[in-house]
Amino acid sequence: MSRNAELGRLVGHWGVDAAAIDGLDGLLDGMRATYARVEALAAEHVAAAPATMTWDLEKIAGADPHHAWMFRATDRAPAPASGPLAGLRLAVKDSIAVADVPMTAGSAFLREGFLPRRSAVAVERALDAGATLAGTAVCEDLCYSGSSFTSATGPVLNPYDPERAAGGSTSGCGVLLATDQADIALGTDLGGSVRNPAAWCGVAALKATFALVPYAGALATEFSMDHLGLMARRAGDLARLLDAVAGPCAEDPRQAGIGALRGSAADIGGDISGLRIGIVRDGFGWPDRSDPRVDAVVRAAADALARLCAGAEEISIGLHRHGRDIHVPISCEGGLATVFEQNSQGSNHAGAYDPDLARAFGEALATNIDALPLNGAVSLIAGTVLRRETKSRVMALAQALRVKLRAQYDAALRRFDLLVMPTVPMPPHRLPKGPLAPAAHQKLAFEMHDNNCVTNLTGHPALSVPCGMVDGLPVGMLLIGRHLDDHLLLRTAHRFESEIFAPPPPPGGQGGRHDAKQGVSA
Repeated sequence: MSRNAELGRLVGHWGVDAAAIDGLDGLLDGMRATYARVEALAAEHVAAAPATMTWDLEKIAGADPHHAWMFRATDRAPAPASGPLAGLRLAVKDSIAVADVPMTAGSAFLREGFLPRRSAVAVERALDAGATLAGTAVCEDLCYSGSSFTSATGPVLNPYDPERAAGGSTSGCGVLLATDQADIALGTDLGGSVRNPAAWCGVAALKATFALVPYAGALATEFSMDHLGLMARRAGDLARLLDAVAGPCAEDPRQAGIGALRGSAADIGGDISGLRIGIVRDGFGWPDRSDPRVDAVVRAAADALARLCAGAEEISIGLHRHGRDIHVPISCEGGLATVFEQNSQGSNHAGAYDPDLARAFGEALATNIDALPLNGAVSLIAGTVLRRETKSRVMALAQALRVKLRAQYDAALRRFDLLVMPTVPMPPHRLPKGPLAPAAHQKLAFEMHDNNCVTNLTGHPALSVPCGMVDGLPVGMLLIGRHLDDHLLLRTAHRFESEIFAPPPPPGGQGGRHDAKQGVSA
C-alpha cells in the first residue's frame, strides 16, 4: 500500500477531513527520524537481558498421553536444591516466559513461538526458592477459552476421563499436577483460567489478591483483571509457592497501592474454629448451566466445613449474577487495546515492556492473521465494532458496576471471614469430536466462567479446592476471602483436605498423592 493510500485509509477510519493529509508526509518523516534515534539509543543504552539458565528440555508439543506438555525436562528427577520450594517440580503455562524456551501461548498464531530473553518474575522467584523446572505446559489457543479443546497441539484430556475437558486456559498444568508429573504450577487467570482446570482435574488453585503476585513476564490481556495463578495438589504447597513468588515488583504497574500479604505458609496448620462462612446462594442454580449434583456436593462440603468453623449462613450478593455481563465489555475492549492494538504490551503504564514480544506479536498480526483463533477473532472484531458503536460508554458503565460489585463483596466479607460457592457449575463437559459452529464453540469455551470471573473484577483472593466427586469426576469448591487474606483461605483448604475430603488419584494415576478421603460424593 502506498504512503498516500495508507494515510487516506487512516483518515477515513477516524473520520478526519481529507484536507488533514496535506503536508502530513513531512511531519511523519520527522517522527520516523525520532523513532530511529530512539532505536539507536536503545541499542547503545538498553542491554538485552541475558538468559538466566540453559534448560535441558525436550519439545513434546502435546504428544504425551494427555497432550499436556509443551516442553519437558529430560531429567525429571528434582535437582538437589535448598530453599522453601526445594524438591518441588514446577510446571509453567505456555503463556508465561521461561528464558530461552519458545512461548506459543497454545497457538499457531505466533508460528514457531516467541523466544523470551528472561523468565517471568514469578518463575525466577520460584526457581530462586529451590523449585526445579519440570517444563512448560500446553494452554488454550492464545488463552481464549476456559475449556481444553482449542490448543494448536490438540485437546488436553481430562485425567479422570479422556473424553472430557480438563478445563482451561491453564489446561496442561492441571493435568500434570493431577497425574503427579509436577508438584506446583504457575498459570494466568483472567476469568478463571487456573481455577477451572483445578476444579475439573481435582487439584487446588489460587487466584491471589489482585497484583499480589507479579504478572511481569506473562502474556497480558487486560491490565486491571490479569492475575498470575498458583496451582498445586496440596494447600500447603500452594502456601509455600505463594510466599516465594508474592511481593513488590517494580516491573509490574498493577501493584500500585497493594498492601502486604497477611500471614505465611507457617500458619498452614492454624486454627479455623472461629471462622464465619457465608454460602453465596447466587453462585448455585445457574439456569441452563448448573448441574444440581455439583450444587449438592458443594453444599454438603460447605456444611462439613462449617462444622470445623463457627458455622455458616446462606447469603446473597446482588450483583454476583451479573458479574459475567460486567466482565465482558471490560475484557473485550481492554483486550482489544492491550492485545491487538498494543501487541500485548498495554500502554500508559510505567512497568516493564517487552520489545521482542511486541515485534513478534505485531508481525504475526501482519502476516499470520488467518491463524488467529476463533475466540481471539471474536474479541478483535466485537471489541472494535462495539467500542465504535457505543463510544466506550458501556465499558465505562461496566467499570462503574464493577465498583458496586466489589463494594458488595467487601460488605459480605465484613460479616463473614470467607465465602463459598461452586468453582464451576457443571462437571467436565465432553470434548467436541470435530469443528463447532461459532456459537457452539463460544458456548463450550466459556460456559464455566459464571462464578470465577467475578473475583477477577473485584480482585479478592479466590481458591478452588477439591470437595467431592460426581460420576467419578472431581468437583471444586470456591473459597473467597478479603484482600490479602490469601493465607486464611489456604489454611482453611488445608484443614478441609486433611479432615473432610481429598480426591482419589485419576485412573492409572501415578503415586505421590495424599490419601483420598471419600467424604462427599454424588
